[in-house]
Amino acid sequence: MVPILVSGRNGKVTSAQKTHAKEKISKLERYFNGITRIEVILNKSVERSRAELVINVRRGAPIVCHCDDKDLYAAIDLVIDKAEVQLTRHKEKVQSRRNSKRREFNPPGEAGA
Repeated sequence: MVPILVSGRNGKVTSAQKTHAKEKISKLERYFNGITRIEVILNKSVERSRAELVINVRRGAPIVCHCDDKDLYAAIDLVIDKAEVQLTRHKEKVQSRRNSKRREFNPPGEAGA
């Protein structure tokens, strides 16, 4: 279980908003196993709402996603979609680096010689 921190800017975050964010964000763990911490920052103003995610991963820079919308719940859902794409891309990048290192040690054609 990854620790999920939910905080607010310029106002209070209700318990319903916190539980909605935690339920949605807990699903991100299945996209990448190297997540160490997820921080959610919710900002609600008169005209727009903003949801921001800071995902700390092992051996890498934190992944930051943010999205604006009129509704805070919609902004949370949209930022989750962005985070899924970024985590999938990060996972593929890590796997391709790992596979390229293995190819350097075992060049094709010399494995059985």
